[in-house]
Amino acid sequence: MLLNLILFLLLGAFAVVVAYIVNNRRTDSPSVPKGSLPIQLDRNDFDKPGIKWLLVFFSSESCSSCIQVREILNDINLNTIHIQEVDFPQEKNLHTRYAIDSVPIVLIANLEGVVVWSYAGVPSNDLMENLISTL
Repeated sequence: MLLNLILFLLLGAFAVVVAYIVNNRRTDSPSVPKGSLPIQLDRNDFDKPGIKWLLVFFSSESCSSCIQVREILNDINLNTIHIQEVDFPQEKNLHTRYAIDSVPIVLIANLEGVVVWSYAGVPSNDLMENLISTL
């Protein structure tokens, strides 16, 4: 009886150790942002720092979803807002400065550089149009 109890405890401990090792070896999906999105931008890092609203689109050459975001932004009337695409690796310094580790990311900042809206991924056309119309 005592031998069965010891064997049961050893098997349980072994299962816990194996589960711990397997769980720690699993990596995150590359589409999952590892950090948080910026909440403040230095407007001097971007073109036209004096325009009231700035839409920053962080992208990458190898990003297929970025093509969709680019098309959405091209279809929207952006009269009151300046749009700037920050492409990786050409503008790696800005990706690093703002800790951008996944793309696409779209941010809208006011004149002081405070990010009033951010989105990781491909926003819908309706979402972008409604948002831009409120600015």
